[in-house]
Amino acid sequence: MEIVAVDGRDVDAFRKFYEVKYGVRRELEFPVGMGLEEARVLMAREHAEVRADGVGAVADGVWLGVAWFDWWLVGSTDTVEVEIAVAAEHRRRGVGSRLLEVAIERARQAGRRVLSGSDLTGDPVTGESAGTAFARARGFVRKHAELHQVLELPIVIAEKPVAGYEIVQWREHTPDEWIEQFADLQTGMSEDVPAGERTTDTVHWTPELIRDAEARRIAQGRFTYATAAVHTASGELAAYTQMGGTPETPDRLSQYDTYVRRSHRGNGLGLAVKAPNLRALQEGVARSAVLHTWNAPENTPMIAVNNKLGFRPVAQRTNWEFLVS
Repeated sequence: MEIVAVDGRDVDAFRKFYEVKYGVRRELEFPVGMGLEEARVLMAREHAEVRADGVGAVADGVWLGVAWFDWWLVGSTDTVEVEIAVAAEHRRRGVGSRLLEVAIERARQAGRRVLSGSDLTGDPVTGESAGTAFARARGFVRKHAELHQVLELPIVIAEKPVAGYEIVQWREHTPDEWIEQFADLQTGMSEDVPAGERTTDTVHWTPELIRDAEARRIAQGRFTYATAAVHTASGELAAYTQMGGTPETPDRLSQYDTYVRRSHRGNGLGLAVKAPNLRALQEGVARSAVLHTWNAPENTPMIAVNNKLGFRPVAQRTNWEFLVS
């Protein structure tokens, strides 16, 4: 078994890498993940927030399994996130264990203290799966869980405006007039999102980081719909939400962040921004699709908003960590 480095610049090698990684994702009832070119651009280019690369386990020209690495450059810089995927016909032959050995060694050489990974396939109630058994048996510790919910579009949307707030919307680029406040809200999201016992650090967003992330999404071919609520009396940006997808996978859409500033909570702003954003997304896509979202079980206000919109649970994503010695 040979371990082959992958960085996205070799298109043929990346395609083989991707076929294994997302072939495993397609085993899910509701598959999630980036399209081929979307993923390749993330790995092949330099970004301010994250660097991505990978390795493949190859024998006689056959790709048996792969590992994708996210090396965070802001925020949790002690952590490297890894996703290991082994093709169904090559499981229980030591491929996953070998890829994990490589991941631990790469983290150690890079001086990263924590190797973090997520299992996407857990039962929606217990969180258990073959992936969680693999992680537990190899010394990983379960740190957090998130409920995976889906909403099958199109739906009838009832918008609920909130008195004292104005709704503003944009697409790929945050308007200059809002970008400072939007960076502040995204920092608040990083601080407040429930993370259980995960090893995390706040990402202090700046306009420059936001513009870099926007440029990356455009290079990946992604589209984004954003809706925010402005407190009319103060002019303060009080809440926002973002949703989007890529033409590569038109039947699969993602709910990105939704956040309400602490001083404006309890006013129904979560639903007030998500409903019009969902309307805009649905009108723009104009076809049947599945919208995916993840929330920690303890984030009951956001799950309640999702339930009102018609989301339903389909799986539980669990996060695991391994301390690299």
